[in-house]
Order: sequence, then structure tokens, then C-alpha cells
Amino acid sequence: MERLYEDAFQIEHLVKKKMLKVENVKNDNKAQIILENSKVGKVETSTLHLFFNTNAKAIISDDRMFLKILHQNNIPFIIPVDLIIRLYELKIISKEEAIEGLIEIKPYVKKNCYNEAKANLEA
Repeated sequence: MERLYEDAFQIEHLVKKKMLKVENVKNDNKAQIILENSKVGKVETSTLHLFFNTNAKAIISDDRMFLKILHQNNIPFIIPVDLIIRLYELKIISKEEAIEGLIEIKPYVKKNCYNEAKANLEA
């Protein structure tokens, strides 16, 4: 099976190093109620179910429709550019790695979010 995205290789690498754990998703009543009549995709649906299954602290997403649902239901979330900045602040990644990460996701994020994150790194 051929992988089409670089992040799939990175995820596979992290799973092999036991830095990331794969979980089976079980249906959760809270998630079903929240997502009733929504048009979010399978990834976001399974993400919300998994959030409740694992009692996670937050969801990482950049899907605007999904983020709106999370916000309306007081579910904590982090957008990817903010995660990159936070990892840098915690000294988990270097400034160079943070800049590289921002450059890689630039085509997929709002211009103002990217610019704000980049300004935070340069401050």
C-alpha cells in the first residue's frame, strides 16, 4: 500500500518508536449527540469519539467546521500553528524546527494565523 502523504510516514515512525499509540475508536454517546446533523468528515467524527474514549485534554485540528463545533460545545482544541509555537516554547523543538514546521503547513493554514505564529517565533 502506497502512502501519499509525508505525515503518514512520520506517524508510522512515531508509532514504531512507541511515541504514538494507535487506539481503536468506540462510539461515544456524547460525541454522537454533538455531531448529530453535522457534516464533518470521518476523521473529525472518529477524533471526537476518541477524545471522549480516552478522556483527552484537547483536540488538535485545523478544520474550521469542526473547530466551530468544538467551540460551541466547550471542547478544548489546539490549532497546528499554535502547537508548533508551544512545542518551541517548551524547548521540545528548536527554533529552526519550528520555522520549518510553519513553512510546511503554510499552504494549509490561514495567512493571518501563519503570520502571527511566525511573528511569535521572531520575537
